[in-house]
This record gives sequence, C-alpha cells and structure tokens, in this order.
Amino acid sequence: MVETVLALEGNSSDVLIKLRDMAASFPSLKAPADAMEDRLQALAARRVDVDNLPFSASFGRTNMEYYDGFVFGFTAKNHPNFPVVASGGRYDALTQVLGQGRSIAAVGGVIRPEVLVALQEEIA
Repeated sequence: MVETVLALEGNSSDVLIKLRDMAASFPSLKAPADAMEDRLQALAARRVDVDNLPFSASFGRTNMEYYDGFVFGFTAKNHPNFPVVASGGRYDALTQVLGQGRSIAAVGGVIRPEVLVALQEEIA
C-alpha cells in the first residue's frame, strides 16, 4: 500500500479520486483523503485551478524529510531541469520533538534566489 500511495501522481483532482478509491480497501487512507479534499476546496475557493494543479505523493521525500504534513514546491514551467524555485511545508511534529512534547503549528519555506536570478536574466 505504501508503494502504491507513493506512486500517486497527476493532477490533484484525479489523484484525490484515486486516493478515495484506495480508501475503500484501506480505511486508514480516508482521513488523508478527507484532508486532501479540504485543502483542494480551500485552494479552489481562492481561485487556484486544482484540476490543473500537479500532485506527487513522493514530492519532498529526498530533501524535506522533517516535514510531516502538506509540502509544496514551485517550479519553472519552461525549465524542467531547473531546481525547485521555492518549497516548504508543515512540520508540526518537529516542534513537538524540539519543544519537549509541546507542539505548535509550524510552516516553513525557502525561495532560491539563484533560480529567480537565472529566470530573470533569461527574461531580460
């Protein structure tokens, strides 16, 4: 099941349908599917086109391991070989460990200025 979940990739709306289908056989996936649906509805309410929003369940698994919730990344559409322009996510569990059991909601991110400069130089 873990490998199947990590292989989920595509536009967010389609992935949610696949996740809901998987939850029929694996009830432990219902809560993550509900959370994904809530997040997509919140994004859609802010006029984000979630039907064309790419999703990859394995995103961030190699370089953002301390994140334990929603993670995000922004890429340069016309430069697939460029590194991620900006990325981040939630890391509530890390604050619980560092806070000796006291947890606070936490979100962090990074913008890579060298990538922005390279993109700006290309436009100029």
